[in-house]
This record gives sequence, C-alpha cells and structure tokens, in this order.
Amino acid sequence: MKKISLIFVSVALFLSCSSKTNQYVLTGKFDNCKSDSIWILDDKLQVLASVPTTDGSFSFSGSFDVTGVGYVSAAKDPEQTNCRCSFILEPGTLQMNLVDSLAVITGSKGNDALSELQIITYNISKRLRENGGRATDDLIALLDERTEKMKKDLLNNLDNMYGLILVESLESPDDPESTRKILDRFSDEVKKSDAWKEISGRVDKLLSFGVGKPYLDFTQNDPDGKPVTASAVMATPGNRYVLIDFWASWCGPCMNEIPYLKQAYDKYSDKGFEIIGVSLDMEREQWLAAIKERELNWIHVSDLKYWSNEVSRQYNINSIPANFLVDCKTGLIVEKGLRGQALINKLADLLK
Repeated sequence: MKKISLIFVSVALFLSCSSKTNQYVLTGKFDNCKSDSIWILDDKLQVLASVPTTDGSFSFSGSFDVTGVGYVSAAKDPEQTNCRCSFILEPGTLQMNLVDSLAVITGSKGNDALSELQIITYNISKRLRENGGRATDDLIALLDERTEKMKKDLLNNLDNMYGLILVESLESPDDPESTRKILDRFSDEVKKSDAWKEISGRVDKLLSFGVGKPYLDFTQNDPDGKPVTASAVMATPGNRYVLIDFWASWCGPCMNEIPYLKQAYDKYSDKGFEIIGVSLDMEREQWLAAIKERELNWIHVSDLKYWSNEVSRQYNINSIPANFLVDCKTGLIVEKGLRGQALINKLADLLK
C-alpha cells in the first residue's frame, strides 16, 4: 500500500463489507487546492464518492458500505496532491480542519482519537526535520509519550477501527501472546471485519514462529550492493549464533541499543557470534553514515524501503528495535527481543 499518511508509518489497512447503515456527513475545505473535484477513496484508492469544487471546499453525505480507513483527496491518487487527509470510514457528522498544514477529521469517536495522534505525530516529525533528522533526548521522550498514549487509546477503542490501527502500530513480533489477548477483546462487530481477521491470522502465524522454531531465510543486499543470504551466514565456518537485528539510523531506541550490541560483538565475535543488521532506513547516506560513525563492524543489509523492507515484512516487524538469536547448528531461534544487558547475558550462557 502507498504511504500517504504521517500517522500510519507502515500500517497495512483493510476494508470489509457491511450493510449501508453507516450514515455520515463530511464537510471541509482545502486551502490553495487546484482541483475541480474532491474524492473520498478507500485504502486501495477505489473511489467511494466525489463532489465538484471551485475553491477546495466540499460537502459529502451518504452512507459507507465499507469499514476501515479512507482518504478525502483532491486527486484520485492522494500521493499526487498535498490536498489530502486520511480518516476512518465511520458514521457521524465529520468535519475536516487544518492544523498548521496538517488536515485532520473529527466528529466520531475513532476519528477524534485518530486526529489527536496525527497531530502529535506531525509535530514530532516537524521537530525531527528541524533537527536535521537527529533523534535528540527530548524527541525520544516525546516518542515514548506517543507510544504510551497509543497503548491507552487502544484500550479505549476496542469497539472501532482506530483500535485496529493501533494494534497494527503497536503489535510486536516479540509478544504475539499479548496481541492475541487484545484482539480477543474487540467488539463482535469489529471482529467481523477483514482487518481483524487478517491481523488475527498473522498473530496466529507468529505464535507458531518464535523461540524453538526455525528462523526464516532471506537474501538482501549489503552496502556494496552484494547479496547476503542468511543461511550462508549461518553456514559460515566458526559461526555458532547469529543475531538478526532490525534497526534504523532514525530510530532513537535502536541507537540506545548500539553500545550493548557493540559490547556483545567485541566480546563474542571471535567465539562464534555474528550479527546481521537489517536496516529499515530510507536514505542510503544516513544508513551508511550510521554504520561508519558508530563503527558497526558486523554484517549489514537493507533494501531502503523503510517499513516495507522485505525482510522486516517477512518477520512481521512493526516496531524496532527487534531481534532474533539463531543457533547456526540447528537453525532454531533460541531467543528473541534481547535488549540491553540481556543479550550479553544470553551469549555468556551460550558461548562459555
């Protein structure tokens, strides 16, 4: 799916059929909008409704025969215009407003909560750009506060699609058991949606993939453009344990983990420990700069596709840092989610 919303990051959004009882009114105005029509589209960019406009203003009314996330946009492809806004397709008297240059929609439970999170995320992104992409301590604190808000919002929105968006954002490959429990608490109506069923199926798959299960093989290019295959690293003579580590140069918590990774690598690399760092960076220069400046002397791969990184999708990575420690001899995952000193302690036990 195309990434056209600040809030969704790598979130996969889905639609499901429902009866045409979701009555809505949606009004608003895009400033400086050069278009003769405004469209409402679903997340697959199928047109749900359109109205003519002369000055960017619009007024829709009717009923949604789908649930999920949609866009109001001045172009049929929202990526082709700045006049766009993502929102939840749910009934209510909805109003689009501009906050700075960010368009948000309010007027229903899910959209009110979503708009709050969109504004917070927009402000964090704005400050990050102003800082030249540097994750300062205050920005890391704001990101942590945002995560805590999302966790609280999730528990308050188990009856609507915003709750499922948050599950997509917060779901961790390190803890599918907790995600399973949260999914089971959603309302019966939400459970009928294709979105809930898709997430539920993926979590069930994760429950069968983890500690004691085989790792998933992959191939991705290193900084020199040469393909690196995980199974080849596992088979390299002398390698006993390989950490598949998901990170990015823009990720503050990932940067906080680097001292522990370096300590583990310096202490145990000559005893059979290797790391494959899978980066979710978008910019090659930032990726390479982080490797060089931080002196990360292990194996690195990336396809520079951000949250759509093929390996991260294969491993169902929705938050970073995340990692899996693999026994090269058996090909089994012996531990996951090793943060801080826990990684060093685990290697001390395994590589005595």
